[in-house]
Amino acid sequence: MMTYATLSTGMDVTVRGVLPIGDATEHITYFILDAAKNAIVGQVILPAAVKRSHAVAITVKVPSTAGSLAIGTFDDGGNFQASGFLRVEAPAVGRPSGAIGPSGR
Repeated sequence: MMTYATLSTGMDVTVRGVLPIGDATEHITYFILDAAKNAIVGQVILPAAVKRSHAVAITVKVPSTAGSLAIGTFDDGGNFQASGFLRVEAPAVGRPSGAIGPSGR
């Protein structure tokens, strides 16, 4: 059974990818899943398709206790289907937020 995790303290993760090209007009909810806890920890809503190539980078707050993260949808049977074009990037450890370039210089 899938659960929603509560957000006591959080961290920012980034959902990145390139949206599929096509004529679809509907939107899809993509869920961010903490695989270790089998819990939904976030979500984003994106177009099912776009007319031309469009990269996305969306910041989402998830519980700081979240482990291995995946993003995808659920099929009609309730099974998680990982996205083939979106990924979740956790913040870099040991670097201040917004740091650019090599550390220690």
